Amino acid sequence: MVSSQLNNALNFFKDEIASLYQKHEETFDLESFHGRFHIIRCLLLADLMYCYYKKHKVTIDIEKSFYAILFHDSARQDNGEDLWEFKSSRICYSYLSRKGFDSEYAYKTSIMILKDNDKLLEEQILYDVDVLDYNRFFYLPEERHRFKEYLIKFGWHYDVSGCKDIVARKEVIRIAQELVIFSQTLKVETPTDLLVKAFLDYYMKIKPW
Repeated sequence: MVSSQLNNALNFFKDEIASLYQKHEETFDLESFHGRFHIIRCLLLADLMYCYYKKHKVTIDIEKSFYAILFHDSARQDNGEDLWEFKSSRICYSYLSRKGFDSEYAYKTSIMILKDNDKLLEEQILYDVDVLDYNRFFYLPEERHRFKEYLIKFGWHYDVSGCKDIVARKEVIRIAQELVIFSQTLKVETPTDLLVKAFLDYYMKIKPW
């Protein structure tokens, strides 16, 4: 069953922000390395972690993570080093403010994009899904050894939640790889609503918990 939080995030993506990432794909990001594919995969991976934490009674405001994920590459201008995190953070703040969120909520959510607070679980999720989706550069079996798994905080001794679960950690890494492999079956020209549906249907088939 799709969580209401993930459903809301995907609908927000389709209705409000996908056009920003589609513009990336039409200009500098022809393979969607930082376009719609990346954002959708990150949302799904965040949901996977959220479901794990919820199962283990860890309190988390996943809505904040979702909004930060949705906007974290919104201001990008190329696929190299991210020099636009501050601008993406400002876009996030402006959007949330216009949507009626109070200034404190908009501020605390938007600054997560800067990744300055390593003690905040909601921000850790943003960091982890971005690292996990780096799998997109190593999706071929012979390339997977190049992925730096040690950078992921989920389920490890520096997980902010205190949960240390190597089995779950390996599962999350596996799902990230599966989502990237599945992406190769989809075309960048796919309309956003069909793209979201395809990813969500596949995710629900392989979701382990």
